[in-house]
Amino acid sequence: MTFLRFSLTFITLCLVNFFAKAQLNLPVKKLNGQDYYYYTVKSKETIYGISHKLKISQEDILKYNPTALSGLKDKQMLFFPVADFSNKEEHKLVDSVTIENNSEFTHIVEPGETLYGLARIYNTTVDEILAQNPEAKNGIKSGQFLRFNQKKNKTLFVTIKPGNTLFSTAKKYNTTIADIMSENPGISPSNFKAGEVIRITPNSAKPIEKEREVTKFYPYEIKSGDTFSSIAANNNISTDELKSANPNTDKLKKGKFIYIPVKKTETILVAPNQDSENTFSHIESIYNDVHIAAKDSSSINVALILPFMLKENTPNKTARLFTEFYKGFLLAVNELKEKTDKRINIYAYDSEGSIATVRDLLEKEEMKKMDIVFAPDNNSQISAIAEFGKTNNINVVNTFSTKNESYLDNPRVFHLNVPNVYMNLKVLNMIDSNFPDYDIVFLNNAQSESKEITAQIKAHVKGRFTYHEFDFSTVINAEELSESLLQSRKYLFIPNSSSKKDLFRIMPALLSIKNERSDIEIALFGYPEWITYLNSCSNDLHKIDTYFYSRFFTDSDDSRLKDFNKDFKNWYGENMISAAPQFGLLGYDTGRFFLKSYIDGNTDFTSSPKGIEGIQTDFLLERSSNWSGFINKAVYFIHFTPYNTIDRTIK
Repeated sequence: MTFLRFSLTFITLCLVNFFAKAQLNLPVKKLNGQDYYYYTVKSKETIYGISHKLKISQEDILKYNPTALSGLKDKQMLFFPVADFSNKEEHKLVDSVTIENNSEFTHIVEPGETLYGLARIYNTTVDEILAQNPEAKNGIKSGQFLRFNQKKNKTLFVTIKPGNTLFSTAKKYNTTIADIMSENPGISPSNFKAGEVIRITPNSAKPIEKEREVTKFYPYEIKSGDTFSSIAANNNISTDELKSANPNTDKLKKGKFIYIPVKKTETILVAPNQDSENTFSHIESIYNDVHIAAKDSSSINVALILPFMLKENTPNKTARLFTEFYKGFLLAVNELKEKTDKRINIYAYDSEGSIATVRDLLEKEEMKKMDIVFAPDNNSQISAIAEFGKTNNINVVNTFSTKNESYLDNPRVFHLNVPNVYMNLKVLNMIDSNFPDYDIVFLNNAQSESKEITAQIKAHVKGRFTYHEFDFSTVINAEELSESLLQSRKYLFIPNSSSKKDLFRIMPALLSIKNERSDIEIALFGYPEWITYLNSCSNDLHKIDTYFYSRFFTDSDDSRLKDFNKDFKNWYGENMISAAPQFGLLGYDTGRFFLKSYIDGNTDFTSSPKGIEGIQTDFLLERSSNWSGFINKAVYFIHFTPYNTIDRTIK
C-alpha cells in the first residue's frame, strides 16, 4: 500500500501545559540548596495584576505560594522553583496534534484494491470516497490517485519519509514507540523504512505521574522575643534550615517577614519520557514487549470452532468434511509434538452452524487463554470470532471463506482462502509473463455460464494481444477452427466455461489441430474446477500443453501425499472423502504451518511468515497494510507439459 504524500500544512500544534512553564524574567536566589525565582509584592498589588505582569497564571502563583490566597502584603515575597520553569528535556512541553477540517492525504491505488476494501482500511465509506473522487465512480485501477479526508478519523495515515525514525515519529505526533508498533503490527525496528505507510493515533502519549519533594515558603511576621531557634522549633525544622531559607536576614526585627520552609511530597504530571532513549536495543526491547505474547510460553492453546453438527443423527457431507479437517489437523499435531518441548493443547467445539452457539462459546473463560482460533465458514460467525480475537489479542484463522473481509481492519485475522480479486490479478499477470508472443482465441459457448474472470481476461488483453473469439454450441468443428489459425503463429485457447461438458467438447478439436498443424504452437488455459476432471482427461491435457490455476492442488506422484494417505487410513480406518480441496489435507497443511510458526516462537506473526510448501496448500502471507491482518496470496499455476510431467508453480 502506497501513499503519495502527507502534508503537514494541515496540522497545527497546540501546547498543553502539563508541568514545565516558560522561563521567568525574575532574579534568582538559592534557598535550601535550590534555585528559586522571587518577586517582591508592591503595595496594593493583586494576584491578577501580578499574573498579568509576570505572564504567569494565577493558579501557578497560588500553587507555589498558597498563603497568597488569604491576601498579599506589601514587600511579601513570592517564590517559583526555577526547575519547574526550565526548558530541560525532562520538563519539556508536550505537543498536541490537532487535525483541521481540510486535512487530506492522497492514496495511490495498488493492484487488487477495491473501493470497499479501502473504505474498511481507512474507516470511511464508499460514498465518502466517491464524494471526494467522483472519477472513481467508473471503477479504480492500479496507479490511480484517490484523495481521503482525515477530519472524521481519529487516526492519521502517515508515509515514512527518508530520515524518519520510530523515535522521531513518536515525538512528532505525541505518541509512543510502543503505540506505533501496537497500531502497526507490520512495522518492526528493522523495517521502519521510507515509503512505508503507518497509522498513528496522535496524543496517545499520556503524561507520567511522579512524586517529588517540594519546599514551599510560608511568610511569618516576626514578633517580639522571636529568635531563629524558637521559630525553627515551633515549625519542626532546624535552625540551619530556617537561616538557609532566609539568606539575607541576619537579625530578626519585629514586624518584618521571615519565610518558613515546609517540605511536602506532591504528585506531578510530566511529559512522557519512556521513549527518551533512541537506541536500537532499547527500541527492540519495546518491540518485544509489544509483540511477544504474555501467555504461557510452555504451551500452545488452539481452538477449532467448526460445524461438526454432532447433534444430528446423520451429519451431512459438509459436516463430515469439517470433521475430516479436524482429523488432518490432529495428524499435524502428532507430527510436530515430537519436535518441541511445548505442550500443544487442542480444543474442538461444535459451532452447530449457529451464530448464537458461537457467541456462547466465546463467553467461555477458557477461550481467552487461546493462542489461536480456527473459525468456521459462515461470515457472521467469522466476524464475531475475529472481533473476539482483536479484543483479546488472539489470532483468528479464516480457512474457508473467500468473502469475509475482517482482515482489512483487524490485524489478528489470517485470511487463507485467496480472495478472487488477488487470484484473478495473478492470472492476468501470468498470461502476460508466460504468453507474451501468443495470439489468444476465446472459445465461447453461448449456452454455458461464462466464468467471471473470462470477461476480465478479455478486457485485459484488449490492446495488448492479438485475439479473436470462436463461438460454438456443441462439439467444435476442428476444420473450421483450424482455418481461422494463421501459419507460424502461437495460440492460447481460453474457453469461457469451466464445465466438464464444455472441456470435452473442446478437446477433440484441439487434439486434431495439435496432430495436423505442425506449423503452429498451441496451448490451453483453464480453470480450478478442472482439478476434479483430471482422472478422465489428464493424458489429453498433457498432449495439448495445458495450464490452469487453483488455490489447491495435489500431485498424485508426490511421496508426501502417499505417506499422508497411508497415515490417515491407519489412524482413522478410512480414506478421505473425495472433494476439492480434500479437507483432511487442508487441515494437515494448515495445522502444520501455524503450529510450526508457534513452535518457532513467531507467536503473532509480526515477522512476515515465509512460504511453507504444503502437500495441497501453500501459504504466502502478506498484510494489505501495516495495520491489517494477513491475506494468503499463494496461487498455484499447474502446467500439464507435453512431456507428461506436471509443473506446479506458486505465484
